Amino acid sequence: MKDDFGSFEGLQSFETGGAEDPNADSFSSFGGMDTPTQSADSPAEISSKSESKDANSLEEYGLQVVQELNANGVLPTPYNYRIYFEKLLENKSQEFKDSASQYVEIDQRPAEKQAILESKVLKVQSNMSGTLSQVGALVKNLRLLQSILKKHEKEVETTNNAIALQNIISVFQKELDKLGEVVDHQLQDVKTMHDRTLASIEGISNEIICDSVYGIYNKRFLEKRVLDEAATVNMDGYKSSLLLIRMSKSLQGRINSDKTATVINRSLSKTLQKVANRSDIVAYYEAGVFGILLSHSDKDAAKRFANRLIEKVIGINIIVGDEEIPLSVCTGIVEINEFSKAKDIIKNALEALKKASNSNISFVVYGEN
Repeated sequence: MKDDFGSFEGLQSFETGGAEDPNADSFSSFGGMDTPTQSADSPAEISSKSESKDANSLEEYGLQVVQELNANGVLPTPYNYRIYFEKLLENKSQEFKDSASQYVEIDQRPAEKQAILESKVLKVQSNMSGTLSQVGALVKNLRLLQSILKKHEKEVETTNNAIALQNIISVFQKELDKLGEVVDHQLQDVKTMHDRTLASIEGISNEIICDSVYGIYNKRFLEKRVLDEAATVNMDGYKSSLLLIRMSKSLQGRINSDKTATVINRSLSKTLQKVANRSDIVAYYEAGVFGILLSHSDKDAAKRFANRLIEKVIGINIIVGDEEIPLSVCTGIVEINEFSKAKDIIKNALEALKKASNSNISFVVYGEN
């Protein structure tokens, strides 16, 4: 089933690098780590410039990483070393990757640890909300009890034994007054606790950097990292890239529920995490759009990443009900260089993504002729 944009069968060859944007300059705009210094003649994508032999051990590989940093004119800070360490693994054997990756796992970034912690906090938040709902139901029951007692009080008034009834009513009234006073205090305490809990939850939510649905970074974290990357790129002169990815319009046309969209997006999220390096920032932006920030990767490197992603999703079919739906995506790419305006980067990437989606092509690079 096709929408008015057609299927993805007409995607151009991966070797051609997607579509270029001839009118990119007319598009509108949107708005703590050690950072590298890269030589002007070096592409932002990390490629081998040194003439050292291929490393066969982790010790040799570590020396090769340092040589690559020096060859590209990049300061050997821990942050830059980690990026080069991970990106240069792409050309190694799977056995070597597995051996080296165990050390990367140990050196987990604080932000990654925070994301894991926050996923637990989100579960606690859900439990707390459920507890508060239970308290709300209990309060309603207490108020209902008060109403029942008052109703019986009125019924007792119909009895003929005036003296006995008067004594009963007097005692009953005192008990009701006492109960009412206690309940009023309890209600006030519950309200106070409820307000404080909501305030605490809101405070936690404002600091959350992970997306609870897809288990990756969220929009807030991506926006902050893009701004930080733009600032350091402008200062040190190297290049990075931002990619915004979503399912194709032809695929969107086959989705008939939010649940199905979530299932497909989860599959896309997992695929993105498999294609990306650990040093890349993978995040859920909003409205079905995912973002990947590639540090030390110019637009040519971003194109290669987009092609690897397309090659990865080809052949992935998602079972939804009785239907088997093939996964297809489109990508908007923007290079972050010393001339980039921080507030424009995401908007420009969204413009490129929109054009790729509307044109039914694999990717569009913002600003190319």
